[in-house]
Amino acid sequence: MECIEKWRSLDLRKMTDSEIDSELSEFLDSLGVYPVSTRHTTPFKLWRIRRFNYLFKEVSECWEPPVSKAPLGRCNGSGSPVLYVSEDLETPFEELNVQPDEQVYAIKYEAIEKLNLKKIVPEDFVATDNKNNPIYDPDSMLSYQILREFVRSEFLRPVGKGTEYLHRISSSMCRVWFQNDESDGWLYPSVQSTSKSNIALKPKSARKKLKIKDVRIVRLVPKENVNNHIDKFRSHPFYNLISMAIETDFIGKIDNGQLSWVPSTEVGGIF
Repeated sequence: MECIEKWRSLDLRKMTDSEIDSELSEFLDSLGVYPVSTRHTTPFKLWRIRRFNYLFKEVSECWEPPVSKAPLGRCNGSGSPVLYVSEDLETPFEELNVQPDEQVYAIKYEAIEKLNLKKIVPEDFVATDNKNNPIYDPDSMLSYQILREFVRSEFLRPVGKGTEYLHRISSSMCRVWFQNDESDGWLYPSVQSTSKSNIALKPKSARKKLKIKDVRIVRLVPKENVNNHIDKFRSHPFYNLISMAIETDFIGKIDNGQLSWVPSTEVGGIF
């Protein structure tokens, strides 16, 4: 608790990234022991939603942003891009707060190799021996739970206009705490759907281990407006929270690194 209170007393808005990283390293040294777990997974689908601010013409725009345009994010520093994806399509719609009839890009990736991800928040920890006796005493278990919830709270902080600096905390944790050269990125909880996870992938790992399967320009449409598509709609998962369907306006065709767009009226066609 003393380590946590000292960390939270720092004015992180005025510190450089290297100063924050140094303070976090000192924090970890003070703890002595801290858990970091890895998840090995080969997801069938991964999703990304992007605002439709301009028309994509090149496939490279479906990957991480260039270094010169990479903003500070939950798992990355400014100028150090990562590729943010989700394990389901609903989560990024919620995180971007996409409105009905607002056009967005929906990009579907497939993992072609196993991903080695550092888990920002480990599972509930139950440590027993082969006779089901506890390995750790109650104080040790309490320390683990306090530390786990401290990390969770840092990653679940809502960030908006005027509080962007809060990303500097979580991005430092990714650089210093949950990092090694063998990992492909980080698995962290969604702010909008805390029971679900997002993934931040290092660019080199994303390009090597993911394949773009589908690129579309889509909209959220009230389900009562798509009754004319009822046959297609039977197999389409509703956008649960607001009973919306996803309707495709254009499908991206990939040819030699370039994107061309074909009109579409599909509902649920990217599932």
